[in-house]
Amino acid sequence: MAKWLNDLFNEYLQEELEENIYDGSISNKQINVGEIYFGSLKTLNENKPNKPLYFLVVDKVDDDLYEVLKVSDHHLFATNSDVILDIGTMTVMIETANNFYLTSEEISKFIPIHKISEEELNKILAFRDGHQSNLKTGFTPIFEDDIRNKFKKEEFNQIKEFHGRIFEILDEDE
Repeated sequence: MAKWLNDLFNEYLQEELEENIYDGSISNKQINVGEIYFGSLKTLNENKPNKPLYFLVVDKVDDDLYEVLKVSDHHLFATNSDVILDIGTMTVMIETANNFYLTSEEISKFIPIHKISEEELNKILAFRDGHQSNLKTGFTPIFEDDIRNKFKKEEFNQIKEFHGRIFEILDEDE
């Protein structure tokens, strides 16, 4: 494994925002499917570290619940299941295998930073569903201990409590 990628992973593990960027007086009321949002993991759960959190809203699944995909500015860790996207100010990866669910109130605490086109969103969702596309993706990890796999596990661990919410909603509907 390249030492620089290992060093980058260690920096990622230590990364935290210097301050909480959420300002309670500013609330984003309009939630838009196809929009990428930025904020802090701590905004969702006070017990979490003040790590940066990006996500892409991909669907409204209930009156007040949205499906989102984890987005990361650490695109060098992208695997073959991630879409690499240039959003003008930065390059990000859309982690198509890392979805979770947020309420509109939770999303409103984040800052919208970019809106992708409906066509781009449809291509990303089709790719997630297994359809071939010409979207730029990352590398296929060959070994289980590849640093990209460690990155994926860490990314999922950050949001896993929000990933399982859909099952709570389905239980309530029964």
